[in-house]
Amino acid sequence: MRQLLATVLICLASFAAAAQQAAPSLAVNASASRHPISPYVYGINEWPSYNQSTRTWTDSGVSEAMRVGVRRWGGDNATSYNWQLDIKNNDSDWYFTTYVVGDGVNSTFDVFHEKNLQTGTLSLGTVPVLDWTPKLISGQPLVFDQPLSCSFSVAKYGKQAPSNAANCAASPFGSQCAVDPYDSACGSGVSAATGQNIVNYPNDVYQPITPAFAGQWVQSIKNKYGPANLGGVQMWSLDNEPEWWDGVHADMYHQPATYDDMLARDVATAKAVKAADPAALITGPVPSGWAGMFFSKKDLLNGWGKSPYCYWDNPIDQNAHGGLPWLVYYLQQMQQFEQQNGYRLLDYLDVHGYITPPGIGFDTSYTSANTALRLTSTRAFWDPKYIVPGFTNCSGYSNAAGNQVAPALIPTMHGWVNQNYPHTKLAITEYNWGALEDITGAVAQADILGIFGREQLDMATMWPDGNFAAGVPGAFAFQIFLNYDGNGSQFGETSVSATTGNPDVLSIFAAQRHDSALTVLVLNKTNAAISDSISLAGFTSATTAQVWQYSQANLHAILQTPDLNVTGNSVTATLPAYSMTLLVIPQSQNVMTVSQPWISAVTNGASYDASGISAGEIVTLWGTGLGTVAGTNLQLDSNGLLTTALSGTQVFLNGSPAPLIYAANTQVNAIVPYEV
Repeated sequence: MRQLLATVLICLASFAAAAQQAAPSLAVNASASRHPISPYVYGINEWPSYNQSTRTWTDSGVSEAMRVGVRRWGGDNATSYNWQLDIKNNDSDWYFTTYVVGDGVNSTFDVFHEKNLQTGTLSLGTVPVLDWTPKLISGQPLVFDQPLSCSFSVAKYGKQAPSNAANCAASPFGSQCAVDPYDSACGSGVSAATGQNIVNYPNDVYQPITPAFAGQWVQSIKNKYGPANLGGVQMWSLDNEPEWWDGVHADMYHQPATYDDMLARDVATAKAVKAADPAALITGPVPSGWAGMFFSKKDLLNGWGKSPYCYWDNPIDQNAHGGLPWLVYYLQQMQQFEQQNGYRLLDYLDVHGYITPPGIGFDTSYTSANTALRLTSTRAFWDPKYIVPGFTNCSGYSNAAGNQVAPALIPTMHGWVNQNYPHTKLAITEYNWGALEDITGAVAQADILGIFGREQLDMATMWPDGNFAAGVPGAFAFQIFLNYDGNGSQFGETSVSATTGNPDVLSIFAAQRHDSALTVLVLNKTNAAISDSISLAGFTSATTAQVWQYSQANLHAILQTPDLNVTGNSVTATLPAYSMTLLVIPQSQNVMTVSQPWISAVTNGASYDASGISAGEIVTLWGTGLGTVAGTNLQLDSNGLLTTALSGTQVFLNGSPAPLIYAANTQVNAIVPYEV
């Protein structure tokens, strides 16, 4: 398999080199394929960290640099987070040890949510569905930066063995050795005598919980911040990657997950969440990848347990449920619940998009072969003909017959929902394409974000590596969409048709913005500059286009370069090697249905002071062409909130829509959004 993969990589690298000289056809049609782009596709996973030395809370800083759509509190540790004590068990990620999460005073999750409120970012929390949560041992004080307890005490359970001997030898201070390298009292959970997983007593370090534990958490959040649609936490995921519970959480879940157990836990917990906050939205069931979308862990073990040792072979659990893939069965059962009970439990079908070729996700090597594969394999999200390379029939993306198939993940998810539970939204809450510290990883990440908008995904949160932060190349992949000029200007909100003759050389995405401007993003995936023309249809443009680029010329900023002329419904641009080029093309004023708005002043709504504005303030915009001659008074939406549009008038401050109180030809009264 290694020799085959090397051949594939070499071929891909050769193809990329040969294709560098070709300039594929690029076309944009602003009147075709129009649909909204969800702001929630521009999301990240992130827990805030507390530094005991400096006594400060820190995070990546990304949400300060741009308006990130959503931040997710998730991952393995979310399963074993005790919200009442602000402690978590590190599960198999680090020797099943329990630690204090924050400062011992403030709830880390509350800090997370309050930061999101400040930046206008949606909060996606994770509620546990298993039966245990970490506890403090009687009389034990809170200590920081060292384990409070561990599930596999060497004193109690005896000598233990590495969970992966080869990885331990390669990394003796890693997470897969016999004992915690920093605390030899805590073991791996693998018996040195038998080589088998130790069946421990969960109540050594855990206390039992029921779905009411999740409901009480949601209720406490609602009591403190309001319901989900009025300042509370808007969304909750139903735990994390259930097909690995018996491994990652082997200290409290001792059997392989089954269809019936996963479904029962999700239904019970979702009911508790909805009872506490009916406005909250639920995502699930959060499988980790392709196999977990089709099978339970019971199925996987049965396939791996005998020749030909393929995960898809003889899925006894799936067969006992009508031969339906797990996600199909799950959607059908959730739809049945709504039909029987009159309300929806599941709002988002939520999966993890770990569908890269081997060695690409979380990769930090920048070889030409890996680079070519990284930049072309984004096709796995959308292309029905793209077979992910590097796998055998037993290890890759296979169907029930064992034949490798194209994941085409987002269209596949659309099909599942349309056929089994219409109107359920789609979420991919973990994915990683690697090399975020390099320009090539940044281009791949920008490609993925463009794909998400074009393919009508509803929410996505990238799982970063430890070096992801504002200012690294991967962060600029988000910034080109969310704040390309440093003043809050964004890519358009309405996707339009954009096509390329070769998406492995140049990919292209286009959208129309609230100010009627057409935004066009072109990504050069090759190691040579390319000059190419973009044809424009369905749009009457102004005569020039702004140009913003991120490239190897300056890895610390998105740069504005000289404007380009738009002539004959076409614009020609030079696209540097491994780069992002954003064109902002205003609409010609000759075709605007209303006169160009002119703002003469922005003042405080009461004092008329014009020296500055602040979040939450009522302001007045003065000018002409701002609204209707008759004027329109405030209106409320279905949640009782002020609308952000009155008779066609909208006000955006740093890209954020402002609630409107009044709109007329010469005056608009608005509230400055808190995220500004």
